[in-house]
Amino acid sequence: MAATRTFSSVSAELMERIRQVARDEHGILFDPPDAATGTATGRTPLGECIVHFAYDIAQAELVMTLVKKPLMLPAGFLWTAFLAELERSRGVL
Repeated sequence: MAATRTFSSVSAELMERIRQVARDEHGILFDPPDAATGTATGRTPLGECIVHFAYDIAQAELVMTLVKKPLMLPAGFLWTAFLAELERSRGVL
């Protein structure tokens, strides 16, 4: 079920903003908290979602792999929601 997406032009400042919004507004936990590679875990009304992420600061690239999601929650919905948050965060910076 692993679905991977790569996001380009992700500055260090943007990556920090993404983490902040994910933690503060969506209750997403990062493990380890400030690492370039790890997992992000959050809950939806349908169940738990886990995403593996790898951030390459030199390439300004964020690679995310969907590891676990509720069966009834389409992966496309999660990617669309993340893209919306990414664009919103870009607009703030």
